Amino acid sequence: MKKEEIDKIIEAWKSYLLQGQLEDYELEIDKSVPMEFAAIALHLDAQTVRAAGQVEEFYEGYRQAAVDVLNVMGVEIAQDDYNKVISLFKKESDEDKQEELKKHIWG
Repeated sequence: MKKEEIDKIIEAWKSYLLQGQLEDYELEIDKSVPMEFAAIALHLDAQTVRAAGQVEEFYEGYRQAAVDVLNVMGVEIAQDDYNKVISLFKKESDEDKQEELKKHIWG
């Protein structure tokens, strides 16, 4: 994916989602997330929000498909209302969590 395409997707997401109650929010993309993955995640997020106005079954199906794709990519989106930030970051796998726990327990 070209940088121009990625930038276009990010700007489209911002112009569509950062409106109304979210207009003061910032988007933060963690450096551990490849920009192509970030673009896909933001595109899926915007499409899911658009689908929310459709029939409930359509929305639920689209939302679940988007969540499944993000899980496979290992990307998570979180909204922090206190700091007014929407973050994309690498989701820790169960293996990563196990390694972190081992390090914490055994040093």
